Formats: sequence, structure tokens, C-alpha cells
Amino acid sequence: MQNCIVSFEGRGGGTFAHELLAVEYAGWISPAFRLKVNQTFIDYRAGRLQPAIPQSLPEALRLAADLAEQKQRLEQKMLMDAPKVEFAERVATASGVLIGNYAKVLGLGQNYLFTWLRDNGILIATGERRNVPKQEYISRGYFTLKETVIDTSNGSRISFTTRITGKGQQWLMKRLLDAGVLVPVAATR
Repeated sequence: MQNCIVSFEGRGGGTFAHELLAVEYAGWISPAFRLKVNQTFIDYRAGRLQPAIPQSLPEALRLAADLAEQKQRLEQKMLMDAPKVEFAERVATASGVLIGNYAKVLGLGQNYLFTWLRDNGILIATGERRNVPKQEYISRGYFTLKETVIDTSNGSRISFTTRITGKGQQWLMKRLLDAGVLVPVAATR
């Protein structure tokens, strides 16, 4: 009879189970995990899975060459994406643009975007503060607000101008994509 569970005390110690017991234990984690473990075991035994460790010098050299090529491709992509990244970083740190101008960039009408923002609870919908972002979204850094005092024949009143920050532009674009208002466009080179 084979000892299926072995325990060692001290540094580097622990309890170790026979591999068949470990595979069986996987069934207790979840049925999906059990199926995955069993399928991996079957694939390995059938030769459909190979060890990831190179077994010969030529295999090790091929792996090294593949990794070097992959690294080179990623570095090239990083160089090509550098202007886009710089632009995105500038947008993210910019003080913001008017919502109407942002709507034009997105190819949406200004009125449509304002309505969408009100309908989705991002901008206040009624009253003197209509189209002013709710405090939650200002606090998150998505919008800035400029107050201007306007003198009229009826007295002075305060006007608010809402700007969407770079961080807000990125956040809102994701919201609009998720809502299906915008359609993702494939990247072009």
C-alpha cells in the first residue's frame, strides 16, 4: 500500500498529497473547475498538451527567438502608439472643453448629448442649475464648473458654464459606448 499523504515539519515543510488525490480534490472546488482539471489531464495524457519547458537546446533557442521577436513587436507597437498615448495624456490632464464641442468631436448633436446626460442623471435636469453636473461627477473630476455673474436690467444673476475634463471625456465615452450611443470603430494605422 502506497502512502498517499505525507507531512513534513520545519522549514519548507507541509502536507503533500498524491497527484490523484489532488485531482480528485479539485472536484470539491467547483464542478466547472473539476471539468477543467479532468480535461487538462486527459489532454496531457493524450499528448495534446506538451510541457512548457524546452526539452532540448534547439527548443530553448527557438523559444528565446520567439520571445525576442514578440518583445521586438511590442516595442515597435509602443513606438507607434507613443503619439496616441501622449495625446491621451494631454487630454486627461487638460482643464476641459465645452460639452457642445465634445459632442461635435463624438459626432453627436449638442442638444442630444445634453438630453442624454440629463436623462442618465449626470446633469441636473430642471431649475436654475439645469445642465450643471451633479456634485458626485464634479468630485470625481469628470466636470468643472465656471460661475459668471451676469448683470441684467432685472439685476444680477449667476450663470454656470460646464466643461468636461479629459478624465471625464474618457469616462463619458466609455458610458456612451456601453449604452450603445456610440459604436466602436476599428483602429487604423
